[in-house]
Amino acid sequence: MRLVNSWLKIEKSSGAVRRIPTNVRSLTGNVNGQEFESSLERDLLLLVHWDYGVDWYQSQPVKIDYLDAFGERRSYTPDLLVTYRADGAHGNEQVNSRRPLLCEVKYRSDLRKQKDLLKPKFKAARAYAKSQNYEFRVLTEREIRTDYLKNVQFLWSYRHAYFHEHHYEKLMEVLEELGETSVSKLLEVCYSSKELRGEALWTLWCMISRLWVKCDLSIPLSMQSVIWVVSDE
Repeated sequence: MRLVNSWLKIEKSSGAVRRIPTNVRSLTGNVNGQEFESSLERDLLLLVHWDYGVDWYQSQPVKIDYLDAFGERRSYTPDLLVTYRADGAHGNEQVNSRRPLLCEVKYRSDLRKQKDLLKPKFKAARAYAKSQNYEFRVLTEREIRTDYLKNVQFLWSYRHAYFHEHHYEKLMEVLEELGETSVSKLLEVCYSSKELRGEALWTLWCMISRLWVKCDLSIPLSMQSVIWVVSDE
């Protein structure tokens, strides 16, 4: 345990510092071994697990002891810590443009109701994050429950699913020739049979979920979504 500020102490481990108890009043469970205690936390874990740029993440990662407004010692455990992969090199050092993210997940209504209670906790978290060169953010349903999340939820089962190799080869070959096109157009060019287009669509979703084929996941996926081949450059 080390001192960061006179009112703030830190306890950190490689695993969760607080276990989430089974709760009959809210949703609990885990994603890839990381526990959550609300559906909003679950949704954030889905997004983090989906992100190929993430190197490591841990729920309930650090315990922060601090003094409240009355001088009483309290403790606070943020919901999640995420670190990112290096995305380039500068000299002999790997460069990562995204700082580790320490975050708290809260519904907007709870932020309003618990404003006075949460203020000193978030102050302690920001001080700790600054001392570690992390970013601290409070994430609500506005930041988490987006069209991007809906697309991730749809594509989730395709990322590690079996797909047809012959469909993959044909779809990729034609897509490279066409350049940007829509999902429906690619299938129409590749196959005259409705049955084969339906079968190949499964493989195409697998390709998109693995990021072999690119599309804008910030807008709702549809048969009219524009897709293109990821450049090797």
